[in-house]
Amino acid sequence: MSLREIRIAAGQRNSSALQFHFTNRAGLLLALVDRHMPQIFAIQEQLYGELVATGREDDLAALVEVMVRPTAEYLRQGASARAWVRISAERLARPETGPARMAGHVHPVGIEVGTRVHRHLTTFLDDDVALDRLLSVLVATHHLCADRSRVEEASPDATGRPQLPFDRWLANLVDMAIGALSITPAPGRGGRRRA
Repeated sequence: MSLREIRIAAGQRNSSALQFHFTNRAGLLLALVDRHMPQIFAIQEQLYGELVATGREDDLAALVEVMVRPTAEYLRQGASARAWVRISAERLARPETGPARMAGHVHPVGIEVGTRVHRHLTTFLDDDVALDRLLSVLVATHHLCADRSRVEEASPDATGRPQLPFDRWLANLVDMAIGALSITPAPGRGGRRRA
């Protein structure tokens, strides 16, 4: 989307207002990151603090919940938060968004949790497969949150499929992520290579 299209969608008549405030699309995106990510990080910090306080910092299911739940919970914050989740999911899916670029926008708690999950996965997967699985699940759950965001924005008559109530949907999302990460591969398909 061009800055012109954004200006029109925002109802702005001044064609230089966006450029004055944000310079370009990258500046606008950075402003959105600065607005939304601290709130998501706060949710993640709280969940991780609870996990550490209960001695579950090596519990895979608890770690996955700390990875997945913050973005999903953020959907409850309203239309602006839901729009951000859709924007960030689209950005996350771009081919140029690799692990190094992703790490630049992840809170230290997220890095710690991701490292612990990866370490767990390497007990039964090769390192490269474990990393691919971890990143794939992160992207997939983010897209499922963006999909839920679209459902939340739609009128009740507009959705063609049944929707779980939010809390049940969130619990199911976390369970699906845990299942996808923890499943042991069938022999010869992605497990550890034999020496």
